[in-house]
Amino acid sequence: MQKNGFSSVDGYIDSFSSTQKKLLKEFRSIIKKAAPGASEVISYQMPTFKLNKNLVHFAAYDKHIGFYPGPDAIVFFAKALKPYKTSKGAIQFSLEEPLPARLITDIVKYRVAMDTKESSPANRSATEKEGNWDKELALLKKIIKKSSLTETVKWGIPAFTHNGKNVLGLAGFKNHFTIWFYNGVFLKDKYRVLVNAQEGKTKSMRQWRFTSMDEIDEKKVLEYISDAISVEEKGLKITPEKFQPAAVPELLANAFAKTKSLKAAFDKLTPGRQKEYILYLNEARQEATKLSRVEKIKPMILQGVGLHDKYK
Repeated sequence: MQKNGFSSVDGYIDSFSSTQKKLLKEFRSIIKKAAPGASEVISYQMPTFKLNKNLVHFAAYDKHIGFYPGPDAIVFFAKALKPYKTSKGAIQFSLEEPLPARLITDIVKYRVAMDTKESSPANRSATEKEGNWDKELALLKKIIKKSSLTETVKWGIPAFTHNGKNVLGLAGFKNHFTIWFYNGVFLKDKYRVLVNAQEGKTKSMRQWRFTSMDEIDEKKVLEYISDAISVEEKGLKITPEKFQPAAVPELLANAFAKTKSLKAAFDKLTPGRQKEYILYLNEARQEATKLSRVEKIKPMILQGVGLHDKYK
């Protein structure tokens, strides 16, 4: 569980159990190496690394380590992040699995590059095409404040709540700025402006994207906010789908029958890693290809690693 009232990163880390403390120290070390010029602070009651702006936050919870690199990084690394639970600005790493140091390093370096670029003199005076949306986001925030929503910060970005429930958030990207509605799937979308940023993955959240100040219509924005508040008051939610384990392919089952230790090693893998291997085999169309893939993954399974671990 995340704790409050800390003035230093050391104090934050030392307050947790041995498992959490070990992973927090490892996380801290990875970030330090990837961003050697960044300073450490406590921001939003989380350990935070900062250059010109906040780069990343991280925090410990009962079952995972939360990593908060911001929405742009989540989109940029979407493919590599498929094995993990993510939201618009956050990633969850299980306490039961090794941290993907390579992936964390790549994300931090990406944030360093973005921070350096955005804070350069050229970009401070850049046009909106370079992703400088300060005035536009300020206008949206001014409009939102005319509603009954309460402003807060979630994962290092502006968010607005109703009775403690997340309703919408704001963010600027390279080519657009956006309002995203956490339960946007239930909105009427009278003006057909909402999009799903990650089709097939995002269930509830919907974005309203803008590319210029002229596209902001206060009356329409307030209409959508009113509708979003109504959705929260009605308690409308999409029930998360239960994890469905995939059936083990016949060729892999045959390999298990021949090598008991292989079956035992497979059973010790996380459900997500098991599914990676099963999908990898099922994607092959030719029998020869499937047999080749079985031989390829057998030593990996025996080592207790996932199919894509080397990329994480």
